Amino acid sequence: MGIIIKQSIKGSIWSYLGVAIGFVTTAYLFPNYLSTDTIGLFGLLLSWSLLFAQFSSLGFHGVTSRLFPYFRDKSKGHNGYLFIAFAVILVGFLLFYIFFDFFKPYLVESNLEKSKMFSDYIDLLIPLTFFSLLFVQLDTFNKLLYNAVFGIFLQEFLQRILIFSITLLFVLGVLNLHQLILAYAGAVCIKGIVLFFYLLARGEINFRPQLNFIYPKLRKEMVSVAAYSILSGLGGSIVFNIDKILVNQMLGLSATGIYTIAFFFGTLVIIPSRPLLRITGTLIADAWKKNDLKYISDVYKKSCLNQFIIGAFLFGGLWINIDNILTILGPDYEGAKWVIFFIGLAYLIDMATGANAHIIAYSKYYKVALYFILILIVLVVASMFFLIKIWGITGGAIAIALSFAINNLIRFVFLRIKFKLQPFNYKFLLVFAAFFPAYVVSGLIPELPLVWNILAKSCAFSLVFGAIIIGLNVSSEANQTVKKVVDSLLSKLK
Repeated sequence: MGIIIKQSIKGSIWSYLGVAIGFVTTAYLFPNYLSTDTIGLFGLLLSWSLLFAQFSSLGFHGVTSRLFPYFRDKSKGHNGYLFIAFAVILVGFLLFYIFFDFFKPYLVESNLEKSKMFSDYIDLLIPLTFFSLLFVQLDTFNKLLYNAVFGIFLQEFLQRILIFSITLLFVLGVLNLHQLILAYAGAVCIKGIVLFFYLLARGEINFRPQLNFIYPKLRKEMVSVAAYSILSGLGGSIVFNIDKILVNQMLGLSATGIYTIAFFFGTLVIIPSRPLLRITGTLIADAWKKNDLKYISDVYKKSCLNQFIIGAFLFGGLWINIDNILTILGPDYEGAKWVIFFIGLAYLIDMATGANAHIIAYSKYYKVALYFILILIVLVVASMFFLIKIWGITGGAIAIALSFAINNLIRFVFLRIKFKLQPFNYKFLLVFAAFFPAYVVSGLIPELPLVWNILAKSCAFSLVFGAIIIGLNVSSEANQTVKKVVDSLLSKLK
């Protein structure tokens, strides 16, 4: 777990620096200086481009995740892997462009009434899709080179600081709205370019073909994995992006803007999980290659517990400050309260079930995950159509939480039956035992001015929750990390 902890800490540092910047942008600059329509446009462009990029990959990101370890050899240019990868994704992008050109009139027409701004800027989906496709492919490749941190730096920090900067330029009157929208698209695209030149500088980019390395059995496996990944990857992308698309179609661009802001706050819960799962996935892939089920079980248990501790801490910190958050956002965002709650809850559930998706994805049963995803798509789409009609954007968030819960339950049962893997024990109850007293104590804080209220409640919750978790030794990793930090501080004071 040493590699996991080291890269998770580094990744979390970049993630939370990005969160701090993103918080200023999303919680203050966007609501105060941009219309809900403009915010909705940003969210919608991202959702559509990620969906199209997933389609354009033709499943090859899945091939990279599962089979690149067999190619990995820097001295041999990774046996021509990038030549094959880029050939495939360029064909995929060409297919997307043909599809987009054909369906563009329908997309424009269907959005003219409620979302005219989206219709006006729909062509931005072309560069956004291409550079999202480039980034996802290269980031997956880089993760399999045991460098999960740089992609996090680009995605969580660089992109956010660029968006903050261009928004500030708009606020200062340097950019007009049209220039802001174009600059926003550029800020999203640039991470793919930076990652390409980063890998090039490290000598990892090699387009020399070595097709003779791909023996018939490996070729068959690559085609099989790609075919599966097209469906599973597209399904996963639908699950994570369909909410904004459906909110836009049913409620309009303004509601999408409110939902986008609320969704940002909900996702604060899962940010530490991203660097952890990036490197965890790589280690699990290697463990399956060695058929080391004991190691996989150990990673599964520790990832579930540690992620649940972190997730519960962040979810609690978010919810005790919900009224303060709504005050910052302003009256237009009153409807965001329960969206924040249910999106946060959805990601807490996801964190509590750890690396289950990676264990299945890299196992010999990886194709079974497709059925889980198809079920999940049906659940998400059906429940969102139904619940958005009843509760608006809150209904969309409830649908996400229910879908995550059902999906993770199915994964848990599958791993329990097939591999006898069961990550939960009494320590999860101890996390609840830490959460509720911390929540109650923070609720006893009297009303104070906004900033002081946030600080007081957050400190009270953190101290009680942290003291109980450390005192009961719920997680050896957490205790070791705290001990290292304390020892480091004490050594500097001497």
